Amino acid sequence: MHTRLSALEILVIEDHLGDYVLIEDYLSEEHLGIMLSRASTFGEAKIKLSSPTCFDAVLLDLSLPDVDDSEILVKQIVALTKNVPVIVLTGYANKQFGVKTLALGISDYLLKDELDAAKLSKSIFYSIERKKIQYQLSESEKIYKSLFDSSPMPMWVLDKHSLEFIKVNDAAIELYGYSREEFLKMTVRDLWIEEVKLKIETIWSNNIDDLFELEAIHKTKNGSIIHVQIKSNPIEFNGKEARVTLVTNVTAQLEAERTLKLREQRFKALVQDGSELVMILDFDGALKYVSPASNTILGIPSEEFLKHNFFYSIHQDDIKDVQEHIFKLHDNKRIQIPTYRVKTANNRWRWIETIVTNLNDDPAVNGIVANSRDITEFVNQEKKLIESLQRYDIVAKATSDTITDYDVEQNIMNYNEGIETMFGYNRDTVERSREWFQSRIHPEDKERVLAKVAEVYKNGHPTIQIEYRFCCSNGTYKYVLDRSYLVSDTSGKPLRMIGSMQDMTNIHNYIETIENHNARLKEIAWTQSHVVRAPLARIMGIIDLLQNHDNVEDSSQMLEHIITSAQELDIIIRKISNKTELVKQNSLNA
Repeated sequence: MHTRLSALEILVIEDHLGDYVLIEDYLSEEHLGIMLSRASTFGEAKIKLSSPTCFDAVLLDLSLPDVDDSEILVKQIVALTKNVPVIVLTGYANKQFGVKTLALGISDYLLKDELDAAKLSKSIFYSIERKKIQYQLSESEKIYKSLFDSSPMPMWVLDKHSLEFIKVNDAAIELYGYSREEFLKMTVRDLWIEEVKLKIETIWSNNIDDLFELEAIHKTKNGSIIHVQIKSNPIEFNGKEARVTLVTNVTAQLEAERTLKLREQRFKALVQDGSELVMILDFDGALKYVSPASNTILGIPSEEFLKHNFFYSIHQDDIKDVQEHIFKLHDNKRIQIPTYRVKTANNRWRWIETIVTNLNDDPAVNGIVANSRDITEFVNQEKKLIESLQRYDIVAKATSDTITDYDVEQNIMNYNEGIETMFGYNRDTVERSREWFQSRIHPEDKERVLAKVAEVYKNGHPTIQIEYRFCCSNGTYKYVLDRSYLVSDTSGKPLRMIGSMQDMTNIHNYIETIENHNARLKEIAWTQSHVVRAPLARIMGIIDLLQNHDNVEDSSQMLEHIITSAQELDIIIRKISNKTELVKQNSLNA
């Protein structure tokens, strides 16, 4: 809408020239700065209202030659003028419709027969001011509506007495998960959890006409619990007593506060009450903080430790190395210092492992943080382990057996040099998995061996002794006697299987040779009993005939048969004797 103090531009839509001249006269009497434009038809008016010219008011005659329906005419003119006031000029015959035009957006209506300069001027100026106020109010309502609807903070309007939702914004819909239609069928009480209903109801009743703030716990549509801060203020909304409410979701804030509190508790548990010794120092070793663990580890209370320098209790032979590593923090964020010795309150030495972190850039710390732990027992055990490994290595090298050390959890098999000398595999490149080892067991022995190992694992027997064939790198098999020992933890869980594989191939071959020779001797014995029996039977038969025969000639022939059979028997006995002697000699040589 365009207004000026010096001149008013008014469009008069009037087809009757005499009426237009009369209007012009009336206005010139009251105001010299009025500039009139005329449109005698709706078509002309439409062109003028669509032009860049800004009118301050429009005077409309309802009787135009190119529009028959007065209501349509009014609606179209109001749509074209937008925020410019329209004053209808009508006769007595149209008085009733003139009143109706007010509902169509007309600012005022005037009867032509009662028109004079004062009424016309007053109506124009009042209509312009009224339109200006309406425009400002409309803009204010738009801004309010935009602030309410587009606010990132959840907001709603409640009936002051029933607490029913009258209006909700998009942020409230998004936070609570209810649709706008669902909200308008609810009261705010539907959001309260049972534990806080009485408290909120009391606060609401005591402050029904006042602004108030409170903290509440609400439940969303999906059942989630949220913590909110409420600000509520009484207003009048569409003629109803209401309250507008602003909601702030503080769930994340409370969660952050709880997290911070937990972190503080964790810090106390890890640092203040932890087993590690935590210190804050500068590059010169001046101490700013010492955790209470100093008393546990070194027998020196933290307040006493703070009186000395970080390097004060370190063994003289280790100080230089520790200083050099701390100095590296100028170029590194974190450094692990090799183990060093620290003197305790009773003048004993403990081995310490320390990780130092440069947090000089952190204003909350402003120093070097040293996390130290006592590893004396570990160092002592490590020494014992090294000695044990050295002894094991000596034994492994001294024996011709293949020594295996299988880590059950890691599935890693380690071998001594026997894997090369006995089976021909390269110790450095041989596969170290259990599956590879099992694949080298002879197929005829594999099921038996695996069943035996599974039984040991299941029953927890510490030892196992089993003989089987193991494949060499050239594809041949050797007979081995495997003696293994199972190492388990305190709960019986298998940890390691340490074994010794002894080559039994030669012994097995010797036993097999003896068994073959024994079988041959049995065969010879059987042969002796059958080969010798035939000539003996013939001799005995002839002797029986001689005893019962009187013919000398026949007896002579029978004696010749006896001699021949005896010679044959002698030859057979000598051959058998030679074969038996040969088999015995071969057995002894083997």
